[in-house]
Amino acid sequence: MTTLLYTGTNYDEVKRLCGDKVLAPYFCMGFSMLSLDTGDGFVSVYEGDVIVLDDDGSFRIERQ
Repeated sequence: MTTLLYTGTNYDEVKRLCGDKVLAPYFCMGFSMLSLDTGDGFVSVYEGDVIVLDDDGSFRIERQ
C-alpha cells in the first residue's frame, strides 16, 4: 500500500502515483481539487485528502 497526501501544490507527485487516472487540478473558491478514477468512477480529491494505492492496484481516498 502506498499513500500520498494531496496538498494542492503537489500535482506532479500525484501524477507520478496515479498516471492517467488523475485529471488536472482545478481551483474553486481558493482551494485546489482534482478528480481521480478509482475504478468505480471519478472521485473528487480535496486538499488534505490522502490518496491510497492498494496492493491490488486500486485507488481510494481517505478524508482527514
